[in-house]
Amino acid sequence: MADYTARIAPFINETFYVTGAQPYYPDGTIHGGFDISTGVNSPVYSMTSGLVLYSGFDLSYGNYIVIQDQTNGTALLYAHMRDLPLYRVGQTVPLLAQIGVEGTTGDSTGIHTHLEIQYNTLGTGWVWNTDKLTRPHVADFMGIPNQAGISAIFNGTPPPPPVIRSNSKFKWVLYAQKLSLWVNRNLLTVSSHSFKSYNTVCCSKQSIV
Repeated sequence: MADYTARIAPFINETFYVTGAQPYYPDGTIHGGFDISTGVNSPVYSMTSGLVLYSGFDLSYGNYIVIQDQTNGTALLYAHMRDLPLYRVGQTVPLLAQIGVEGTTGDSTGIHTHLEIQYNTLGTGWVWNTDKLTRPHVADFMGIPNQAGISAIFNGTPPPPPVIRSNSKFKWVLYAQKLSLWVNRNLLTVSSHSFKSYNTVCCSKQSIV
C-alpha cells in the first residue's frame, strides 16, 4: 500500500517511489528535478493539457518532452522515456493522455521518470539552465512530500485509446467500384449462354487490380 495519494501524477493506478527529491539527491549532490519510478516500463501520462514545446532526444534527458498549459503557462518536462514521445512539437496534449513509456535513456542509471516544472507566463516558453537550487518543486504540484524513499499512487482514469476500425469494408467498396468501372469500360453484357465465362473474367481480382 502506498504511503501517500497524489493529487496528480504521470502514473495512473500504479504505486511509484520517489528516487530523487529536489534540490538534493540522498548523497547530497545537487539535483535539478524530481525523480519517480514504478520500477518497470510503465505508461507515462501528461499531468496537464497543453502545447508541446519540445519533443525529442537529448544526451542528458534522453527521450523527453516539454508540455505547457495554455491557460496558465505552467510547463512540465518529462525525461528518460524508453522511446521517443508520442506527441511532436506543436501538437496539443489532453490531460492524462499517454505521452510515452518510462525508461532509462540519456544520463540515467535506472528506469525512472525525471520531472521538472516551471510556472511561466504564456509566450515565455521553457527557460533552460535555470538555477537548480531555486527551481519549483514538482512534489508540490503533485501534492506529495518532496522526500526520497516514499511511495505514492494517483487514482485516475486515463482517456480511452483511439478506436482503430477495420478497413475491410472500405476495401470491398473500392473493389466493387473498380468492378463496375471495368464492366462499363468494356461494355460487357451478360447473357444466358455467356454467363459462366463472363463471371470467370469479371470477378477475378487479378483482372481488375
